Amino acid sequence: MGEILGAVVLANGHGPSNLNAKFEFKPIKVLAQGDESIDGKMVVDEKHGKLVRILSHMSSKAYHKMFANSLGDWNQSARVGSFEDQRRKWSHP
Repeated sequence: MGEILGAVVLANGHGPSNLNAKFEFKPIKVLAQGDESIDGKMVVDEKHGKLVRILSHMSSKAYHKMFANSLGDWNQSARVGSFEDQRRKWSHP
C-alpha cells in the first residue's frame, strides 16, 4: 500500500496540496544484517540515520477519490484491450 500511496502523491498532477499532505524530516536507517526477517526494515535512528522527508499526514478521503478516478483513466495500460491498442496510443500523442 505504501508504494501505491507514494506513487499517487508523486504523480499527482495538481500537487500534494490536493491531498492536504504534510511532510516531516526524520533520520532513518535501513537495516541490512543478513537476517531476512528484518532486512529492509526502516527505523528512526537519531544518531546515525539519514535525514529523509516522510509523508506524515494526508486526507484519506481525497486520496481514495484520486485513486479511484485514476483507475477509470482509459490511458492506463491495464485498461487497453490489446498490445496493438497500446502501440497506437504511444505512436499518436
